Amino acid sequence: MTLLKHAFCYLILSILLASCGSLPGPQTPGTQTEPPSLSSETEEEPGLINENPEDYLQQAQQTTGQARFELLTKAINILIRQKQFAAARQQIDLLSSEYPHPYLQPSIQILQARLALYQGQPREALKRLPMAQILPARQQIEVYQLRAKAFMAAGYPLEAAKTRVQMEPLLTDEFAQQLNHQAIWEALSRLPLSSLRQLSQAPLHPQLLGWIELAKIARSAQTDWQHLQENIFAWQSRYPEHPAARIFAQQLGIKQLELMQHPEHIAVLLPLTGQYASAAAAIRDGLISAYYQHPDKNLRPEISFLDTSHNASAIWNYYRKAVDMGADFIIGPFLKTAVNHLAQASRLEVPTLTLNYAQNQEKLTENMFQFGLLPEDEARQAADMAFRQGHKQAITLVPKGPWGERLFRAFSQRFTELGGQIVNSGTYTPGKNDFKHPIQRLLNIDQSIKRYRQLQRLLKTRLKFTPYRRQDVDMIFMAATPKDARQLKPQFKFHYAGDLPVYATSHAFSGKINPAIDRDLNELYYTDMPWMLTPDPAIKKIFKKYWPEEERLSRFYALGYDAYNLIPYLAQLKAKPYERFSGQTGNIYIDDKQRLHRELLWAQFIKGKPELIELTYVPEEAANNDAMDAKKSRPSP
Repeated sequence: MTLLKHAFCYLILSILLASCGSLPGPQTPGTQTEPPSLSSETEEEPGLINENPEDYLQQAQQTTGQARFELLTKAINILIRQKQFAAARQQIDLLSSEYPHPYLQPSIQILQARLALYQGQPREALKRLPMAQILPARQQIEVYQLRAKAFMAAGYPLEAAKTRVQMEPLLTDEFAQQLNHQAIWEALSRLPLSSLRQLSQAPLHPQLLGWIELAKIARSAQTDWQHLQENIFAWQSRYPEHPAARIFAQQLGIKQLELMQHPEHIAVLLPLTGQYASAAAAIRDGLISAYYQHPDKNLRPEISFLDTSHNASAIWNYYRKAVDMGADFIIGPFLKTAVNHLAQASRLEVPTLTLNYAQNQEKLTENMFQFGLLPEDEARQAADMAFRQGHKQAITLVPKGPWGERLFRAFSQRFTELGGQIVNSGTYTPGKNDFKHPIQRLLNIDQSIKRYRQLQRLLKTRLKFTPYRRQDVDMIFMAATPKDARQLKPQFKFHYAGDLPVYATSHAFSGKINPAIDRDLNELYYTDMPWMLTPDPAIKKIFKKYWPEEERLSRFYALGYDAYNLIPYLAQLKAKPYERFSGQTGNIYIDDKQRLHRELLWAQFIKGKPELIELTYVPEEAANNDAMDAKKSRPSP
């Protein structure tokens, strides 16, 4: 009844406004003129970005009423897509003042939201969007599409999928429906398998639940593909009326399998002796574990391990030996210098998955895929996490040296891209027990002490004094190993910054639960791989049984485990940039330079132990009234 009431009021309002002179002539009673379309986000007009907005602005000068409004909105859309944001903002402001009618406000709000989204301000876009349910169907679709894109850009793929599921009944064109299904799938691809499993137990909208179950089947098949087709058939029998059942699910199994690669002989290049032997042994053991745990015993390739030692300059000799042995896929090398040597080639003879990254991030070597535990990925995600939690003024503290510089650059670049500001940055010498001086400089406490001493000398008397830290920051990014992190975190609190949230990478956690020594890390936010926070119990059990001595190197074990399981899916990841491989090291995707990246999980130390933070749901203050009830969707803690 509420929607009918809104629709009736909207109808009456549009009829009244149509007769008031600013809009074109009288309407036949009982009819409703829809607001002008601002073009569908999933049906972008191909030539729109190449059109000249001045043409439409000049035409608008020759007309009045709704025709003028439509020409102006067309010009604004072109300006937005051409990234002429200042001009678009100016025209939107003029449009808003010229057409104050409530009837046209949703159209103007949609323009404002689209501008915010194109400017990289998804939260602002969500705030600008009007309530969809009182609008005509065409505008409802526009609102839902923009909202879904904004949720994706803000890092809330589940909310994007929810929004598109809510939009589905409005789509009457089969092609538009297929585009929407693909967008739902791309959104759910961003969720790690652990989140999909949790969500499948939640009281969700039945249609959304069907999508999540299908995504869970596809993701589970990444290491158990022989059951993919039968699991899809079972899904279709449970969801026969689901929108995805007719076409999408039928094609899914074929598309999942068609790009898979199954090498017959894998050569692994690792420095099994020398300085890096321990880490290399953990990688080897992860590979062996994945090999023997794979459910399809008929597809076990031959595996050869070649010890490259620490001689990175001889890597081409080892590579040639592997090829001469008949290897049709190579894993390794592990040392960055060795990867640099291979990356100098324009093409490698056989497909190769390195276990580190070349220094040159822009060069593409054909047949070479780069994978590893890239610390820059973690620093960038720390920036994402801090910004999504509403922080925009950061200070950073990293260790002196190349590693700290890399993390600082990655964090600051991403944080600035998002719209944040690095207010101050500092470095410290690792291994010290007292970090007083770098922290005081970072927080401007040294300036406060200096002013106190000057005043005391001037007045020649003892004064009561409490140091005062800078007040223009709302968070701290810290890069540190476990020992240093346990010293730094409490010293922030001691120096009057206990109210500032601190974000760190996985390097702050040793990987071993020890509340007695890690209570000093309480309230620290940090990012880590699923292997450390939500491991597969079966895999973890085998690891602890056969390789208990490698616990401190277990992240390298997970690297080896994923390296083996990734091989069949590299072509699929390359062909579909939105695809993710749910690995033990993270939700893995590939960029256009064939470098693999990991989307990690987040945790916070509580009582000396890391507690997983569920990031699936959008904060209520960022949600729109039209979104499905998030409270009802949340699984029980």
